[in-house]
Amino acid sequence: MNIFSNQSVVRDYDRYYETEQGKAVDRIERALIQAQLEQIPDTEMLELGCGTGHWTGYFCARGFRVTAIDESDAMLERAGTKNIAGAVFLNADAANLPFPDHRFSVIASVTMFEFVDDVDRVFDEIERVLKPGGYFIAGWLNALSAMGMNKGQSDVFRNARFYTPEEISRMLERFGDPQLSPGVYYSSGFELLDGTEKQHAVQPAFIASFVQKKA
Repeated sequence: MNIFSNQSVVRDYDRYYETEQGKAVDRIERALIQAQLEQIPDTEMLELGCGTGHWTGYFCARGFRVTAIDESDAMLERAGTKNIAGAVFLNADAANLPFPDHRFSVIASVTMFEFVDDVDRVFDEIERVLKPGGYFIAGWLNALSAMGMNKGQSDVFRNARFYTPEEISRMLERFGDPQLSPGVYYSSGFELLDGTEKQHAVQPAFIASFVQKKA
């Protein structure tokens, strides 16, 4: 069963961003992604694994016209209630995209790969529908972080596959020269350490990646 078909998971996903820690994490992650968005022109974007539309709204607010896909009807139903201008939501499989070759100039995906069964197949599809010279932006959860080490304690992340920075770089090199930007430094007790001297003693939980596809 897709964990994101569970209505309580859908509800809790958005509620997390209403908590003080959730708001802080959101600010950090958005700053990392925004630094990458500034390297590309506002244009049409394909978002993979859009969930409740949390990131879709952010992308649209920055001028992108977003085709957002997910396999969870429950997530898409919640996303649709947000009435995000500039977004079109579709139920589709990232491993079998219903789009022609070289359709999009920008593809984005934030913390989806952790829940993908066949990552190589999804990357094949990204390469197929992304235009030469196009941009791929992604957010990942770091296997080496406190979050990664303790994911077994979470119903949502227990069966997820987190990735190391080295694994992320290696997968992205098929497109070009990837840039990785870390953030969200948790202590072992899940205290946020970003902006403190202690952050340098731990692994980041979130890694934003940016790569331009070779022309």
